[in-house]
Amino acid sequence: FEIEVNKRFSNNWQLLSNWRISSLRGNYEGHYRNDNGQTDPAISSLFDFTEGEFNLLGDQTAAGPLNTDRRHIYNIYANYVFSKDQGFGRRLSGLNLGFGLHGESGVPISEYLAHPIYTNAGEIPVGGRGKLGRTDWFNRLDLHADYKWALTENTRLVFIGDFFNVTNSQRVRRPIENRQLSGGIENVDFLQPRVFHLPFNMRLGLRFEF
Repeated sequence: FEIEVNKRFSNNWQLLSNWRISSLRGNYEGHYRNDNGQTDPAISSLFDFTEGEFNLLGDQTAAGPLNTDRRHIYNIYANYVFSKDQGFGRRLSGLNLGFGLHGESGVPISEYLAHPIYTNAGEIPVGGRGKLGRTDWFNRLDLHADYKWALTENTRLVFIGDFFNVTNSQRVRRPIENRQLSGGIENVDFLQPRVFHLPFNMRLGLRFEF
């Protein structure tokens, strides 16, 4: 389910925004598995064997929230362009200022054992997918500025600055979910941070238009 609120460019400004509410459940991600980084297309060792009497394959066939399930994602992007007809904007004519606000809810955290036959790590979801809750919300503020400097009637220089994650939020994107390493060895780094969101970074540029 998605809600959009948009304003096309007029009166020097525009707005593009959306809020998506969704759910992704199942027991098979598709051709590639993101939870353990499996790169064999259309192959999943989770379904090579039946669960058997000893339940060594855990809850492999039980449906649950898949690892890319995010319940909420929102985006708000807006910008304002200064023009010559504004009293205070004459000196700033051609300056374009904008911001982007992005937020996303956490993804499920699961507990994976090594495969009892193949001994591969990150295979068997124990207790169901998402049994350990979810990662934290992540919010990011980006800023943009560009300024056009006329050289001649038909040529100009454009100075550009983009600033990403200006609050330097570095929440954990994904923890280590493999409780066992290859061969069933216990993983001492279980639930430690695996991937962080990117810290503050920026991009500066100069463009020649003609």
